[in-house]
Amino acid sequence: MAETGNQTVPPTNASMTGAASVDDKDKIIPEPIRELLPATLSRLTAGLPLHELDIIIKEAKACEDALEKEIEILERELGINNTKQTRSDDGDRHDKDEQPSPNKSPLKEPTMIAIPLLPLPYQPGGEPGKGHINYLDSVDAMLQTEFAPPDRYFTVSALLGRLRDPMKLPYPPNSRLALNAKNTHTKGKKAESPEQEEKRKKAALEKQRALLVLDSNEMYHREQTDTVALLALYKKISSHRTAAVFRKPVNPAEAPGYKERILFPMDLSLVRKMIVARMIKSFSSLHQRVGLICHNCVKFNGRESDYAVLTRDFEEHVDDKVLEAVKNATAAAAAASAAVNSGAVPAAPSGK
Repeated sequence: MAETGNQTVPPTNASMTGAASVDDKDKIIPEPIRELLPATLSRLTAGLPLHELDIIIKEAKACEDALEKEIEILERELGINNTKQTRSDDGDRHDKDEQPSPNKSPLKEPTMIAIPLLPLPYQPGGEPGKGHINYLDSVDAMLQTEFAPPDRYFTVSALLGRLRDPMKLPYPPNSRLALNAKNTHTKGKKAESPEQEEKRKKAALEKQRALLVLDSNEMYHREQTDTVALLALYKKISSHRTAAVFRKPVNPAEAPGYKERILFPMDLSLVRKMIVARMIKSFSSLHQRVGLICHNCVKFNGRESDYAVLTRDFEEHVDDKVLEAVKNATAAAAAASAAVNSGAVPAAPSGK
């Protein structure tokens, strides 16, 4: 197994908000969501291989640079002067006092075979006059595409693509993606009233807070003495209607470019084998391995693909079942401890 880690990947959203006021920021991303977003993004990286985390950090910097370049083009079109930063001859934007890092490792560009349906300017060696590798060089080009620099980088895009409503980042104005997503979620359902929508969003935020608190729960990380509880949780996870997609390994012959982009494949059948072999011993370890399945799916298929929508639905179910399992295990442990302390049940022998 590849080594995993829980290092924090700092989100780089400063360039998206720019110098906007607090009120403007609340219009883009409400304050309760902005408060939870960094910790949520960090939680989603838990258990990812260290190599993936390294790619996320590098891609986040590349996305920030690309967004800054596109923002500068928009500012210039609007007649806004930004005197704090200057542009070098090679077209890159730098702070005047910024010094390049001598140990900065380059970001490996993906090959053309691994890029699905991205506009040519966002592909390596973009067509002259239409863009430069990772950003668009005209306002018209930005208005004509649904894509943004994060869509150009698969790993950081996968991280953003796992965010669910209401945490999900907003679509561009007049986006057809937003309309398609709305039609997908509301098909066959009654329209929500404003009160119902607000109640649902509040419940979703509370769930995200509960997921963040999990990391401080001892029961979440406790090694189980046997496989019973973990296999019971696995059964609930794998029985969801969307789980069929993730039950077997991806066949590279049916998914060209998969082996090149996904270096750490994972599927539910492998997760079960790891539980039985005692390679997965805790709820947190199981949760993280399933998170890697979701990360891989969104990374390969794109964050606004049909598979990404299905993945978000599946991961929401997984989170529900993990929260439920930890809650029940915590209650059972508390009840057992209380019974022992009251003398109703003899304490287990220490083995000494």
